[in-house]
This record gives sequence, C-alpha cells and structure tokens, in this order.
Amino acid sequence: MNPSFRSNNARASLAAAVAAAALAACGGSDNAPLPDVPELLSIDPVKACTMQGIGAVNLTADAKVTILEAAPGSTGTGPADKPYCLVKVLVEPQVNIWVTLPTAAWNGRFRAEGNGVYAGNTQLAAAVDSVRQGFVGVKTDTGHTGNSLSGAFGMAEPGKPNTQLQIDFAYRSEHLMAEVGKQLVRAYYDKDPVRSYWYGCSTGGRQGLMMAQRYPKDYDAILAGAPAVHWDRFQAYQIWPQVAMKAEAGGPLSAAKRTLATTRAVAACDAADGVTDGVIDDPRNCTYDPTKDAAITTASCTAADGTCLTGGEAKALQSIWGGARNTAGQLLWPGVERGADLGALAGAAPFPIPIDQARYWVYFDPNWDWNTLTLGNYEAFFNKNAEMVGPLMATDNPDLNAFKERGGKLIMYHGWNDNLIMPQGTLRYYDRMKQATARADEFSRLYMVPGMGHCGGGPGVNQFGQGSSGLVPATPDRDAFRALMAWSEKGVAPSSITAARIDNNATTRTRPLCPYPQVARYKGSGSTDDAANFSCVAP
Repeated sequence: MNPSFRSNNARASLAAAVAAAALAACGGSDNAPLPDVPELLSIDPVKACTMQGIGAVNLTADAKVTILEAAPGSTGTGPADKPYCLVKVLVEPQVNIWVTLPTAAWNGRFRAEGNGVYAGNTQLAAAVDSVRQGFVGVKTDTGHTGNSLSGAFGMAEPGKPNTQLQIDFAYRSEHLMAEVGKQLVRAYYDKDPVRSYWYGCSTGGRQGLMMAQRYPKDYDAILAGAPAVHWDRFQAYQIWPQVAMKAEAGGPLSAAKRTLATTRAVAACDAADGVTDGVIDDPRNCTYDPTKDAAITTASCTAADGTCLTGGEAKALQSIWGGARNTAGQLLWPGVERGADLGALAGAAPFPIPIDQARYWVYFDPNWDWNTLTLGNYEAFFNKNAEMVGPLMATDNPDLNAFKERGGKLIMYHGWNDNLIMPQGTLRYYDRMKQATARADEFSRLYMVPGMGHCGGGPGVNQFGQGSSGLVPATPDRDAFRALMAWSEKGVAPSSITAARIDNNATTRTRPLCPYPQVARYKGSGSTDDAANFSCVAP
C-alpha cells in the first residue's frame, strides 16, 4: 500500500486516545477578527516573585500541578538588562514548564517557543530572549528529560510503548504551556495577555501546527518553520538514502563525491531563474540526473576517486533526490532537494533520529538494525512507521477552520535546501490545508526560502526574524514574527518579506520572500544582491 493517505488500521488504543482528546471544531462561517489591541503595553506585576507570593497560586490542568520554583532572574548585567520572575511548574506525570515573567514593563503579550527534535531539555534561552523583547516567555521539556536526539522515552519496555510520554510529547505539553502559563500571567499581573503567540521551527513548527489543529483557542497567531508534519513519513525517508546507497553503491558515498554531485546539480539548474548565484530557486524544476552526466559518471571511476562517480553511485544519488519509492517505482515520500547538503542523511552513518523512531516508536526493540532494510522490504517499513507513529505524530490534519474562524493567523516558512525535513512535504500539507479550509488566504501564508537549509544556514538568504537572533530590523517587512504580530493585531496582511544573508556581521545579500506560490524574479538591472531589484510574480 502506498500510504499517501493515512491507514485506518493504526494502533487502535492509541488512535482512540487521540480521538478522545481531539477538540471539536468551532462553528460559524465568518472569519471574525480578534479584538483590536493597543500598542505595546507596560504592565507591572501585582505579586512578589517568591514562593510565598506566586507559589501560592492555585493552578489547574488535567492533572496535578505543582509550582516548584519562583525566583528572580535576569537577562544580563548591562544597561539593557531586564529582570524577570522565573516560575517552574510540574504537571503530572512529568511535564516541566518554565515561565519567564518580566518584573517590569510587560508588553501584554504571551510568547511560547517550540522545541527541537525530541526535546527533553529546558532550552531557556528563548524564553529569556522573549523577556528582552517585553514578552512573557514560556517553554516546556515536553514531558521527559534527556538528550534531544534520543527518542528512547517512547518505549516503556521492550515490546511496549510509553503511551503517556508519547502523548505528552506530541501535543499535551504544548497545550499545558498555554493553559498553565496564562494562569500564571493572570495571577502575576492581574491581567490576561492581549495576544498569545507561538513560534518555532522543525519540531517547533510541528508543535505550532498541532496547536492550530487540536487546540485552536490556545494561540492567536503561529509562526511555524520547516514544520515536522508527516513526522512518521519524513523520518522513514531519512533512512532511505542509506538503503539506496547500500543497494546501488555498496555503501556510503564519500564527502567528495556528494559535494561533486551537488555542485554539478547546482551548475546545471542555477541559471533557470535568470540569476546565477549558487542557489536553485525552485528545485522542483531541476531534473539534473547524474546517471546521464558523462563528464563525471564513468566506467573507470572507483569508490576511492572523489573526482568522479561510478554508475552505482550516480544511481544512488538519483534515488536519494528522487524520493523513497516502492519496487514498482511509486513515490512513497519526496526526497531531499538538489542543492541541499547531503551529509546528514547520506553520510557514513545513518541519521540517528529515524533510527530511534524505528527502535522505540515502531518496533519497540532497542536492538533493531537498519541493515535489515532492503529496496524490497522498504515499503513495508515505511507503512509500519505510518501505522505506528502517524495517528499520534503526523500532525497533518488540513482542516484549520476552527483556528481561522476564531481569528487566528498562521505564517509558515521552509528552506528549499532543508536537508532534514523535505520541503515538498510542507507544500503537500499547505496545498491540502487550502483545499480543506475556506478562504485560507485570509489567515495563512507560506514562504519558501531559496537556498536556506534546515531552519537557517545554506547558501541563500536565511535571516528574516524567524528566530531570536535579532540580526534583522524588527519591522514587519523584514521580520516574519513582527509581520505575524502586525497581521494579528492590526489586520495588516503580509506580502513579501525581505530576507537577508549575513556574513561576518555584514549583510551581503537581500531577497524578497514571496507568498507561495509566487516567486521572486530579477527585474533585469541592478545588483542581484539587492532585494529592490526583484519582484514577486506568478511562477
């Protein structure tokens, strides 16, 4: 079976638990805006930052809530220092939540930041950065502690899933962040937030979309980058490059060979957008095939020679770019794009994240060995991931009507050079969402970023306020988060956003990011490193 559509035979007990917790969609047909809000406020607390003061607040959730700590903190010691009250909360069984509450001049906004990979650690820097900008910040470990690259918490013991910790990671902890965090805000300031925001990339992007799908009232506006939706399927693909290289080339390709193939692909497709700049603007239009490139694929090439490809190596690369397929050649999941770095997924060893998914979420066997996979049985492996992980983690419900109709706003972005989460997976979700959600353009935007890697990096522009770096001006035309705020609070829908490439603390290139499906095209004169010389047009 080709699971382009979700199997109905997934774990019955888990699917039932997921369905039972699902939020009913809100009614109504008008896209009613949220109330207008004032400019940034300056609100002081009404309680002391002590266990005697804020520690006595009665917090409620779906399980016992305990305030573990309430103590002063600080963002620094210089003139820009902003003190805050750090409150640590435990929601049973083991969801830890940290809330950073400005002790002066709170701007009236609540901002939650998502996690990375399997989470499991505090990562308080983002919550503290929110304080620097005047927000209440909130963060969670998603219900378990440990290395964020380890998915071992998903298994209780061999043969048995840890269903509660899986649920906490998938969606419960993120909902608790909003629920408990806002109660603390109300207690500390005697006021509710005028807006609640979510921002995150990768796992954080998936979490944001999960909130829009499952708890549409938790957050007023969401910035979701490289969203790890279709979690079950893209992780299954992440092992595909190793399977393809083993089958076609006898093992991994050297870094020199991977670089050679990527360089040839970029050279073949770079100029298609009218500008030669080392970036393939839309890799879907690039059909470079190394098996047909006689300049580098030769019969005399050896595995040790990094200046050429053997026929098997070229075939493996084509299989990696072409996506995971069954033995009939049918596409199971799109691949990493031409131009993206291949080192993470096609390096000397498999990427660890999908290995842990297979061991601790699919087979519940810590000794499962990826070497058992072949081109012949890969489809069964792919389908097993969809069956066991999809119902809980796929985060692919396209119906966002409830979020839209209560006034929610959503901005998504994804780098075309993302080498971990396949960009075309995001396009699949966004296109389905636009079909399932009425008048989707009234509340959502997607920006595809040419040349950007996973959440950042890469040879293209990659700074547009998507993180907490402060490297670009905090204005709606250059900062995606500020664009989200302007849309939610003032009704100013975003058009293009100017992104920057910054090298050695200097801006070396700017380009407009265009709302999908529009693309940026060079006007024909002026510097190709200046966004002013590009316009957004239909592809």
